[in-house]
Amino acid sequence: MTDRRPLIAISAYVEQARWSLWDIEAALVPQLFVDAVQKAGGIAVLLPPDESFACGAAADILAAVDGLLLTGGPDVDASLYGEEAAPEHEGSRIERDRSEIALINAAIEIDLPLLAICRGMQLLNVARGGTLIQDLPQYHRPNPGSFEGSEHDVRLADGSLAAAVTGELVHSAMQHHHQGVGRIGDGLTVTAWSVTDDLPEAIEMNDRRFVLGVQWHPEGDAASPVIGSFVRACADGL
Repeated sequence: MTDRRPLIAISAYVEQARWSLWDIEAALVPQLFVDAVQKAGGIAVLLPPDESFACGAAADILAAVDGLLLTGGPDVDASLYGEEAAPEHEGSRIERDRSEIALINAAIEIDLPLLAICRGMQLLNVARGGTLIQDLPQYHRPNPGSFEGSEHDVRLADGSLAAAVTGELVHSAMQHHHQGVGRIGDGLTVTAWSVTDDLPEAIEMNDRRFVLGVQWHPEGDAASPVIGSFVRACADGL
């Protein structure tokens, strides 16, 4: 190891945003992700969608960072897992989906630490050939636009990466999603489940240094050790 702080690429949204006198499209992420990475000792680097990633540039970009963190956002485009959008589909950004799928597969190929949160976990599953459940009961998103009242228990597999990063076998987590993973993608293992209905809450790859998807939101919980564990794994490679 060196004294250099690990560079963590965080997948950015492209959305209409308003500040000061401006109301235009912007590349952004919730500050919660940046704060969590910085608190853990990493340097946050925002990585907006780029069509060149799907054309072979993803590996070159990831060679310049020490880890990849995939954030939340709109629904994954249903066509990417061979389905038509259900009536409950809430819109997608397929250019972002394709860009991040290329990043996911490149990160796995070069064994770069990868943490995929909420939509990020769903996209990890799709990138590996899995499918999604397009709409879930409302208790998975009890308070749209807020984590308030969203705590729920997650059961983690003993000996899994998910259990190691939380230090628990039953974890109280924050939820905010209306989609979930369906058929599990190639090379992925489910290692956590919702106590309420056994919905998969974590997936991981056992043959890589650190590839973990969590359906819950550790960035919204100041006491969560998940992002800190991920950043330390990124630092171990320096």
